[in-house]
Parts: sequence; structure tokens; C-alpha cells
Amino acid sequence: MARLFKEAGADMIDCSSGEVTPDQKPVYGRMFQTPFADRVRNEAGVPTIAVGAITEADQVNGIIASGRADLCALSRPHLADPAWVLRETAQLGFRRVEWPRQYLFAKDQLERSFKRAA
Repeated sequence: MARLFKEAGADMIDCSSGEVTPDQKPVYGRMFQTPFADRVRNEAGVPTIAVGAITEADQVNGIIASGRADLCALSRPHLADPAWVLRETAQLGFRRVEWPRQYLFAKDQLERSFKRAA
């Protein structure tokens, strides 16, 4: 199917699966849909977006670095914590993310806390 989408001009495939009928019983777990993105990307040669219980920046980095997907989409982490990207980048020590000016005092404190914890 992905090869047909590619032939029709699709640039990328979002590899989300299941839960389209009430009788489906998907098996949930950490990064549980990433194998679909991996297979489509590497067997059909189409760039993919991995989804499904991806919750940490390290997971995103691992998926991308290992060639399992080209992008990752996260929803629940952002719903639970609207500042998820800011917190994760502070934890990783990535400084090139622009924080809203009113949050800069919190950014400094958060970065110091992560440094102490390490």
C-alpha cells in the first residue's frame, strides 16, 4: 500500500494503525507502532512518521538515529504537559530552543536542576 502511495506522489506516510473498528484489540506498549514506520520506511522506501506511546526525547532521538522513521509525532505527552518540548530540551541540554520571555527565569532554574540531578 505504501508503495502505491509513493507512486501516487505521497511524500511521507504517517504510520498509525488499528482502532478503526470496535473488534480490534491492539497491543499497547512503549513505542508500539514504531515497527510499522520502520517496515514501511525500509521496505517500501517511503519516508515515515512514527507514532504510538512515544513519550521521551530520547525515544524520538533513538527512532530517528536508528533509521526507523524520519519524524515522530507525539500527542499525549503534549496534552499532559504543554511545555513538554521546553522541559525535554532543557533536560538534554539543547539550548537553541526559544523560550517565551516570561518563562526565562524558569528555564534557568530547570536547567540547573537537571544539571544537579545528573
